[in-house]
Amino acid sequence: MIKGNHRDRTFQQSVSAEPRFGGRHIYGIDIGILLLDVTFPRIVGDVGNALSYPFPVLFDVVHGATGRRVVEGAGAGLLDDFASAAERVVAQGVRGLVTSCGFLAIYQRELAERTSVPVATSSLLQIPLALSMLRRNQKIAVLTMDARFLTQRHFAGVGVGRPEARRLVIVGLEGTSYFYPRIHEFDGQPLDPEVAEHEIVDIARDALAQAPEIGAFVFECTNLAPYSMAVRRATGCPVFDIVSLVRWLHEAVHSA
Repeated sequence: MIKGNHRDRTFQQSVSAEPRFGGRHIYGIDIGILLLDVTFPRIVGDVGNALSYPFPVLFDVVHGATGRRVVEGAGAGLLDDFASAAERVVAQGVRGLVTSCGFLAIYQRELAERTSVPVATSSLLQIPLALSMLRRNQKIAVLTMDARFLTQRHFAGVGVGRPEARRLVIVGLEGTSYFYPRIHEFDGQPLDPEVAEHEIVDIARDALAQAPEIGAFVFECTNLAPYSMAVRRATGCPVFDIVSLVRWLHEAVHSA
């Protein structure tokens, strides 16, 4: 009779065997996450909180990559900085890379070309998959930090052409009275998760009421993942966020 979990035992064997040849500073981490240069609160569920994942992750901050430069400035001049950060993290042995802002979809193809491991720059990468799961008359609601700056260039970067984009309902958070000021315009104030959750749930419900053909939500904003479960429960729709993307990538690259 086999006792214990085979996968757990195999994982332990892999972790214990990996360091034997040396050459790196750390071991046992498959996913690297490139963080923006921001200091707003990152509660559990947020892309930048290590407790959001059931496995270890390696963070690296891309200095100078502020939220405004990435969102409002389309990441202009930051490609080399992200590529350098990717090299640093890959050198530590990670097998997959993720970034911490969905607007970096604009650099998906460029970073993938310049990195030796799979790269997932944006939760928007899940749009083609989610669309293929829905009926043709259904749409996806994309909740984004700022709809004013989310363009077809971002969607094209993750393989969403204009025909597919017509099945998207873009819902911006730039007009929110609580979430946007606490995150994008962070002024040092603490974040109350319950207040933020109520606001995000209300927005999702309103979107569904205005467009009943919505069959799923994709959260562009990586700071929305803590509220995914609440939106699922309130709307009955599946929600794809950055954490679901990280977990999917981890399953694909984990070799234990």
